[in-house]
Amino acid sequence: MRKINSKHIFIAYLIGIVNFVIVKFFGDIQRVIDRVASNKTQKDMGYLNLELIPFRTISSSIDSYIRIGMAPPSINLIANIAVFVPMGYLIPLVVRRPSFIKTIIISFAFILGIEIIQFATYLGSADIDDVLLNIVGCVMGYAVYMIYRTLQNKLTKSIETNGNDSTMIKQAADIFAYSATCFIIVLLSG
Repeated sequence: MRKINSKHIFIAYLIGIVNFVIVKFFGDIQRVIDRVASNKTQKDMGYLNLELIPFRTISSSIDSYIRIGMAPPSINLIANIAVFVPMGYLIPLVVRRPSFIKTIIISFAFILGIEIIQFATYLGSADIDDVLLNIVGCVMGYAVYMIYRTLQNKLTKSIETNGNDSTMIKQAADIFAYSATCFIIVLLSG
């Protein structure tokens, strides 16, 4: 039996992102087809499904929350952050010599690609606020990664100092991290 590692989890996460963020397929292909047709119609009428003014969507979502509570715009704001937390956590696990800058650059490239694909294929709209919120999620995920690495290093040093084998603790920490990531992915996709 093959060992599941962070690369496998990252690939599964990316497949989920493509399905739920770009295509937005939740079991009804007709809804996807209708959304594409609607976006094409809007473009023909002069509306581009493109928002390049920073914080316009964010302030509208916050205003909506203040006026009516948790509504679709508010949920969208939170989801734009939460869905990308695993990316900020997983990228450092799959790249050589991980760093904050490398994680953010890779995340930004992927997020920008998502926005361009949504706009070009009529699967959605391109919004600068989505990019900003997604990057916030990645930064939060990287912070979780740094906490995980710090704890893992402290555990390893503590066990090595006491003369015990740290392999089992490292594997337990890895299993915990992978389980937490899978839980977040399942929670956000459901």
